[in-house]
Amino acid sequence: MACSNSCFAPFLCLPAIVFFGLFVNTATAHAEGNRYKYPRAYKADISPVVAHRAISENKRTVLIDVRSLEEYVGGHAPMADNIPYPRVTGKNKDDPSYKAMSEADFLAEIVARYPKKSTPIITMCQSGGRSVLAANILAKAGYTDVRSVWSGYLGKPLTDTDNNPVDVNANGIISGVTLGADGKPIEDPGDMDGWAGYNDLPVSDNIEKRRVLLQFYQLYGVARATK
Repeated sequence: MACSNSCFAPFLCLPAIVFFGLFVNTATAHAEGNRYKYPRAYKADISPVVAHRAISENKRTVLIDVRSLEEYVGGHAPMADNIPYPRVTGKNKDDPSYKAMSEADFLAEIVARYPKKSTPIITMCQSGGRSVLAANILAKAGYTDVRSVWSGYLGKPLTDTDNNPVDVNANGIISGVTLGADGKPIEDPGDMDGWAGYNDLPVSDNIEKRRVLLQFYQLYGVARATK
């Protein structure tokens, strides 16, 4: 139905629904709060800074890095346990080194380490996709305080209002744009919105046995040797 000129409030002319007493613009609104618009069963999405603060303020809070072994070896939050999901190694199913982690096995590893369903758990991946999938598994299994790091460990390039990548840290490199000596685009974490980027949070490449899956421990050495 067309809106008449007698509308006394502009927002009444927008396509909207009433949701718990609030008007929601159905043309632009999305109910989920994660970067990839995945369904969300867990508590909330948070920034890397909020995640770091939560871990610092509550020693019970657990950070689960669900990235592959190769990604974890390349750098990680020092307090993060590496429990990969949905892949342990490899980039995709076409990669000869690909090894999958099933939903059931991922959950079993979490339960073995953190059996209390009230444990505050934060999941993190590379850019905010896999962490959502992992967080949903935990929430559906009964964990009551699960959050996901919205931008992930590395994240995506920060952009200006025209959606152009920018040199945030003023080092002369624009991530994904500036070419290296090999002619390939350089990836500069300082220009990206993840944990290891402009947030300037602690990172490490040290592999602690207590923070990784022991059945794959030797593979971490292989990944480090080939990176």
